[in-house]
Amino acid sequence: MSAQAAIGIDVATVSRIAAVAERRAKFLQRIYTERERQRCAGHPERLATRWAAKEAVKKLLGSLGEYPLPLYKEIEVVNRRGGAPTALVRGVDRGIALTLSHERDLAVAVAVLVPPPDSLSAPLSAPLQADVVLPPRPDDGHKGTFGTVVVVAGGYGFTGAAYLSSMGAARGGAGLIRVCVPQSVYTVLATKTVEVMAHPLPDAGRGSFGEDSLVEVREQHMPIADAMVIGPGLGRREETQRAVTELLQTLTRPAVVDADGLNIAAANNLDWRRSGQPIIVTPHPAEMGRLARLDTAQVQADREGTARRYAGEHGVVVVLKGAGTVVAAPDGRLHVDNHPGIVALASGGTGDVLAGLCGAFLAAHMNPYDAAVAAVTVHAEAGAAVQRERGRAGSLASDVLDALPAAQERVRRAIERRG
Repeated sequence: MSAQAAIGIDVATVSRIAAVAERRAKFLQRIYTERERQRCAGHPERLATRWAAKEAVKKLLGSLGEYPLPLYKEIEVVNRRGGAPTALVRGVDRGIALTLSHERDLAVAVAVLVPPPDSLSAPLSAPLQADVVLPPRPDDGHKGTFGTVVVVAGGYGFTGAAYLSSMGAARGGAGLIRVCVPQSVYTVLATKTVEVMAHPLPDAGRGSFGEDSLVEVREQHMPIADAMVIGPGLGRREETQRAVTELLQTLTRPAVVDADGLNIAAANNLDWRRSGQPIIVTPHPAEMGRLARLDTAQVQADREGTARRYAGEHGVVVVLKGAGTVVAAPDGRLHVDNHPGIVALASGGTGDVLAGLCGAFLAAHMNPYDAAVAAVTVHAEAGAAVQRERGRAGSLASDVLDALPAAQERVRRAIERRG
């Protein structure tokens, strides 16, 4: 989003637009949305003012160097609450104010874009979908209000996954975060983390999660959790597989399972229903293939169907990551993220951030499907902001972490405006 103010002006002839609409059968369908056609039916002056408005918006965006410019039909003239007209560009309200007028055979439109006073007031990067909700943030809330997330992650060579997933929970708004890692790598993580509490787990010098680690998680950490995040960077050593399988089968708290947690579940044919706890799984396409016993190409060929079937058959909420991330609930509900082309998220660690963010919303006592949809939306909005500010290549998962608070606030304000 540009920080510049910009203006676009256009003039159209009512009789000319009316004549073109009459001569060319597809003109109205090509230029105007269905809502615009309904509003303009029998009123050629409205067609003309909207034509002028679309041209004015194109000129405005062109003056800002935007490319490619939207098609005419991708610019829709709508009225805000109170009646003031604005233009949606590819479904997004970008804060463009319109002035529309006609006199006899002339129609005039002026489009003005004034940058928002701060980044929190900026419009979303994609239209807010109807099923997106966020947990409340009451003015008198405290850290207990917003839940405790316990992250079980990390191992020798993979402390970054533990850091990113725990910080994803912190940046997502959880009140308290414990990140539990094997004792051999504890010093590395404790030096890196300040806002989250690092806890060493017994590992007998292995640098990996095992039966001794599991005992401490069960006795000292799981009882205080409102939600858990399990899997990032754990590795797949034999003793780790046994301990993680046992942990997942005996959960006493809701959990988000990611990365090696999913690979271990797939390798051991885990029954997700055995613990009786709500579970969100967050696979990328290859992990989804392992879980569903499919090739990655088969997953990608039917992303929605694969996610929906697995969720229904196994009783978990599925977050199938990738372009157009899919969220599927066991009861058949489905959400497909509508943020276009966020290639900045194609970087190692952004999935760990998403897992932590899911954990934060789950710890805030959202139901698993709503928590997953909220996390996917905020994560994508943060990724879009990073791409807008830093470009399509070279962004890091830590950049997405830093963008999460503002992204969540923008989504929250959009929800409040929606009412």
